[in-house]
Amino acid sequence: MKKALPFAFGLLICLSVFSQTPSYNISYGGVTRDFLVHVPAGYTPGQHLPLVFNIHGYGMTAQLEEYYSMMDNTSDANNFIVVYPDGIANAWNVGWVGNYHSGIDDVGFISKLIDTMSLLYTVDLNRVYACGLSNGGFLSHRLACELGNRIAAIASVAGEFSDSVAYYCNPSRKIPVMMIHGTVDPTVPYSNGFGIGTEESIAIWLNKNQCSAVNDTINLPDTNITDTATAQRINYRSCAGSTEVLFYKIINGGHTWPNALINTNYGPTCRDFDASAEIWNFFNRYTLTGPLGITEPVQSQAEVKVYPNPFNNLVNIEAPFAVTRAEVCNTLGQTVIVTENPSGIYALNLQLVKPGVYFLKLEGSNSLHTQILYKGQ
Repeated sequence: MKKALPFAFGLLICLSVFSQTPSYNISYGGVTRDFLVHVPAGYTPGQHLPLVFNIHGYGMTAQLEEYYSMMDNTSDANNFIVVYPDGIANAWNVGWVGNYHSGIDDVGFISKLIDTMSLLYTVDLNRVYACGLSNGGFLSHRLACELGNRIAAIASVAGEFSDSVAYYCNPSRKIPVMMIHGTVDPTVPYSNGFGIGTEESIAIWLNKNQCSAVNDTINLPDTNITDTATAQRINYRSCAGSTEVLFYKIINGGHTWPNALINTNYGPTCRDFDASAEIWNFFNRYTLTGPLGITEPVQSQAEVKVYPNPFNNLVNIEAPFAVTRAEVCNTLGQTVIVTENPSGIYALNLQLVKPGVYFLKLEGSNSLHTQILYKGQ
């Protein structure tokens, strides 16, 4: 866990010019704390919107988590606000080192951010959620244990219970929990993480939520045969308080966010489903006071189609919004093609670029879409 995901500096150079996310800071615990706020493209003042905290991994930053998870796209399609907070020294206090009750109060920081966001925007305080990657996933578990009176549901990607959080966990209510974890995660091992493994973490939540051991298990279609990973969706629906525990078991999956912007050196990235979209589909079923009654996933309101991907020469783009600018850059941050005011279904000619990884940005008057492109040999 105590390693930074190996993102190339070129990713930051390339995508920093894409960022339109405002940065804020507050003082908490005598320290200035930073956070990014992504407001969905269709937001108008006065709307009471759900709020999702997306918490970065160890050694990462809020900006990297924003780019890597691509949750902004899900936010724009489903009309919720995302906050990307920054941890002190790029880390979160999840009870690994020292006394559990000492150190940086990150739970209090997140609670203060809820208050701050309710002043900045008209947030629906019954629909505040937390998710995170790795160290951020560990913090999501701690938030569920200690901030259940403010957090409606949590999702953890490649993060488990630390042993101290498991020991002290005393949720104020039954809380819906989603976990995503790869079976060959080299950083937070599936069977024996940092004292508590993945299935052990799930068992804790099954006990806390008084769930039946009976589950619904579905093998997700292997829609991407090149990612070397497959996924199972294991759902424990019979829980007290009309909650559930949902687990995406990534067979041969690494320490990664499914369908993230780039592949890393921390094992295979499953691309058979999109973690950001599925996390929102899960959150969108719950409030602090109980289920919303939504059982089927909410379909994207603004699906962008980019095909084929991987590509050889041409990339076809079909967007449901008016694209004013399409840009592709390489991992060094160099722009390789720009098209102004394209219309309808159009193609980008990338015949002259070398095989490798590229980044696509589509801009509209109220829309922004970014994603990874692959050029084959």
